[in-house]
Amino acid sequence: VTAEFMGGDVKVTFNKDGEFEVMQAAGTARVTSKLPSAREEAFILANMRAKQKIVEFMKNDLEGDKFANTATESLQVSQAFTGQANTEVNSKIAFQVQENIKSKSKAILQGVSVESKSFDSGENIVRVVVRTSAKEIAVAKQVRSMMGN
Repeated sequence: VTAEFMGGDVKVTFNKDGEFEVMQAAGTARVTSKLPSAREEAFILANMRAKQKIVEFMKNDLEGDKFANTATESLQVSQAFTGQANTEVNSKIAFQVQENIKSKSKAILQGVSVESKSFDSGENIVRVVVRTSAKEIAVAKQVRSMMGN
Protein backbone atom coordinates (compact mmCIF):
# COMPACT_ATOMS: atom_id res chain seq x y z
CA VAL A 1 0.00 0.00 0.00
CA THR A 2 1.37 3.44 -0.89
CA ALA A 3 0.38 6.71 0.78
CA GLU A 4 1.39 10.15 -0.53
CA PHE A 5 2.33 13.14 1.60
CA MET A 6 3.47 16.71 1.06
CA GLY A 7 1.58 17.11 -2.19
CA GLY A 8 2.81 13.77 -3.53
CA ASP A 9 6.50 14.61 -3.09
CA VAL A 10 6.89 11.97 -0.36
CA LYS A 11 5.55 8.45 -0.86
CA VAL A 12 5.53 5.79 1.83
CA THR A 13 4.92 2.16 0.95
CA PHE A 14 4.00 -0.31 3.68
CA ASN A 15 2.47 -3.75 3.97
CA LYS A 16 -0.73 -4.79 5.68
CA ASP A 17 1.25 -6.01 8.71
CA GLY A 18 2.23 -2.41 9.47
CA GLU A 19 5.82 -2.80 8.30
CA PHE A 20 7.50 0.09 6.49
CA GLU A 21 8.84 -1.03 3.09
CA VAL A 22 9.89 1.98 0.97
CA MET A 23 10.00 5.75 1.27
CA GLN A 24 10.58 7.99 -1.73
CA ALA A 25 10.90 11.76 -2.03
CA ALA A 26 11.38 14.07 -4.98
CA GLY A 27 13.25 17.34 -5.21
CA THR A 28 13.79 19.81 -8.02
CA ALA A 29 16.18 22.64 -8.79
CA ARG A 30 16.58 25.06 -11.66
CA VAL A 31 19.79 25.14 -13.70
CA THR A 32 20.72 28.80 -13.39
CA SER A 33 23.64 29.23 -15.79
CA LYS A 34 25.33 27.83 -18.87
CA LEU A 35 28.50 26.84 -16.99
CA PRO A 36 29.49 23.18 -17.39
CA SER A 37 29.10 22.62 -13.64
CA ALA A 38 25.65 24.25 -13.40
CA ARG A 39 23.64 21.10 -14.08
CA GLU A 40 25.62 19.05 -11.56
CA GLU A 41 25.19 21.78 -8.94
CA ALA A 42 21.43 21.74 -9.60
CA PHE A 43 21.40 17.93 -9.16
CA ILE A 44 23.17 18.31 -5.81
CA LEU A 45 20.63 20.94 -4.72
CA ALA A 46 17.67 18.83 -5.87
CA ASN A 47 19.12 15.84 -3.98
CA MET A 48 19.40 17.91 -0.81
CA ARG A 49 15.82 19.17 -1.25
CA ALA A 50 14.50 15.63 -1.66
CA LYS A 51 16.28 14.51 1.52
CA GLN A 52 15.00 17.61 3.29
CA LYS A 53 11.44 16.60 2.39
CA ILE A 54 11.94 13.26 4.12
CA VAL A 55 13.16 15.06 7.24
CA GLU A 56 10.23 17.51 7.11
CA PHE A 57 7.82 14.62 6.63
CA MET A 58 9.23 12.86 9.71
CA LYS A 59 9.12 16.03 11.82
CA ASN A 60 5.72 17.35 10.72
CA ASP A 61 3.43 14.84 8.99
CA LEU A 62 4.51 11.72 10.86
CA GLU A 63 3.90 13.25 14.28
CA GLY A 64 0.33 14.39 13.71
CA ASP A 65 -2.98 12.89 12.77
CA LYS A 66 -2.33 13.56 9.10
CA PHE A 67 -0.16 10.45 8.71
CA ALA A 68 -2.68 8.14 10.35
CA ASN A 69 -5.57 9.60 8.35
CA THR A 70 -3.74 9.38 5.01
CA ALA A 71 -2.43 5.87 5.67
CA THR A 72 -5.89 4.69 6.74
CA GLU A 73 -7.44 6.20 3.60
CA SER A 74 -4.81 4.47 1.43
CA LEU A 75 -5.60 1.16 3.09
CA GLN A 76 -9.32 1.74 2.58
CA VAL A 77 -8.78 2.38 -1.13
CA SER A 78 -6.53 -0.66 -1.60
CA GLN A 79 -9.01 -2.90 0.21
CA ALA A 80 -12.06 -1.50 -1.56
CA PHE A 81 -11.16 -3.69 -4.53
CA THR A 82 -11.27 -6.84 -2.39
CA GLY A 83 -14.30 -5.81 -0.35
CA GLN A 84 -12.39 -6.21 2.93
CA ALA A 85 -12.20 -2.58 4.06
CA ASN A 86 -12.35 -2.28 7.87
CA THR A 87 -11.73 1.17 9.31
CA GLU A 88 -10.79 0.00 12.81
CA VAL A 89 -8.24 -2.55 11.53
CA ASN A 90 -6.85 -0.02 9.05
CA SER A 91 -6.41 2.56 11.80
CA LYS A 92 -4.41 0.03 13.83
CA ILE A 93 -2.24 -0.78 10.82
CA ALA A 94 -1.67 2.95 10.19
CA PHE A 95 -0.62 3.39 13.84
CA GLN A 96 1.80 0.43 13.53
CA VAL A 97 3.36 1.92 10.39
CA GLN A 98 3.67 5.29 12.13
CA GLU A 99 5.43 3.74 15.14
CA ASN A 100 7.60 1.58 12.87
CA ILE A 101 8.86 4.63 10.95
CA LYS A 102 9.39 6.64 14.15
CA SER A 103 11.48 3.87 15.70
CA LYS A 104 13.61 3.54 12.56
CA SER A 105 13.86 7.23 11.66
CA LYS A 106 17.63 7.52 12.11
CA ALA A 107 18.26 4.34 10.12
CA ILE A 108 15.81 5.46 7.43
CA LEU A 109 17.74 8.69 6.93
CA GLN A 110 21.07 6.84 6.80
CA GLY A 111 19.77 4.47 4.11
CA VAL A 112 18.69 7.19 1.64
CA SER A 113 20.13 6.92 -1.87
CA VAL A 114 19.37 8.43 -5.28
CA GLU A 115 16.89 6.34 -7.23
CA SER A 116 16.70 8.50 -10.35
CA LYS A 117 17.61 11.88 -11.70
CA SER A 118 16.44 13.65 -14.81
CA PHE A 119 16.86 16.93 -16.67
CA ASP A 120 14.07 18.80 -18.41
CA SER A 121 15.83 20.91 -21.03
CA GLY A 122 12.63 22.78 -21.92
CA GLU A 123 12.11 24.02 -18.37
CA ASN A 124 15.82 23.91 -17.43
CA ILE A 125 14.95 21.96 -14.27
CA VAL A 126 16.51 18.86 -12.75
CA ARG A 127 14.52 16.37 -10.72
CA VAL A 128 15.97 13.88 -8.25
CA VAL A 129 14.08 11.05 -6.59
CA VAL A 130 15.65 9.56 -3.46
CA ARG A 131 14.51 6.41 -1.72
CA THR A 132 15.16 4.28 1.26
CA SER A 133 13.79 0.85 2.03
CA ALA A 134 14.00 -1.82 4.68
CA LYS A 135 16.56 -3.65 2.51
CA GLU A 136 18.69 -0.54 1.99
CA ILE A 137 18.63 0.17 5.71
CA ALA A 138 19.93 -3.34 6.40
CA VAL A 139 22.70 -2.91 3.80
CA ALA A 140 23.71 0.46 5.27
CA LYS A 141 23.83 -1.09 8.75
CA GLN A 142 25.95 -3.97 7.48
CA VAL A 143 28.40 -1.62 5.73
CA ARG A 144 28.72 0.51 8.89
CA SER A 145 29.46 -2.59 10.99
CA MET A 146 32.07 -3.78 8.46
CA MET A 147 33.76 -0.38 8.72
CA GLY A 148 33.75 -0.60 12.51
CA ASN A 149 31.11 2.10 13.09
